[in-house]
Amino acid sequence: MKNRFMKRTASLLPLWLAACLLTSCLTAGLEELPAFEEAEITDVNFEYRYKDPGSVWIDGEQTVKWINLPVQNRVIDSGAGTVTCTLQVPAADGAFTEAIRGQVALNSLAGKFYLSAAARIEPLEGAPTLGAPGDFSAPRKYKVTAANGTSKTWTVHVTALNR
Repeated sequence: MKNRFMKRTASLLPLWLAACLLTSCLTAGLEELPAFEEAEITDVNFEYRYKDPGSVWIDGEQTVKWINLPVQNRVIDSGAGTVTCTLQVPAADGAFTEAIRGQVALNSLAGKFYLSAAARIEPLEGAPTLGAPGDFSAPRKYKVTAANGTSKTWTVHVTALNR
């Protein structure tokens, strides 16, 4: 009986120690830190994704590659909540052939936006989900919400795709 009690106690001891060590004694008197208030888009980038006919996965599918499109004439107006820019299609090179370059269009781009610290973003009115190919041929609206809950609606407009 004594042996059984010792085994049970020995097996529960690590759990008891973990419970004691992982609990905090400090429960009051903590300084309230302000939540971030900014709901800003600070930068934008776009990429075009394409299947590389010269590269095939093990399952027989073509490899998906991407090319970053340099952003030019970028104007970020925080007061108006607007971003306007033009994009440059890079020269053909390697897997990014002239034929693939000719397929680059505003209706098949993946957007990547940089936001204020701790902010989140959601597409509005049919705007593309960021990170997935979508249509940027018309101005697109996004709602940026700051950590403290304030939000701002932004309009992103890609005015031209230069070749």
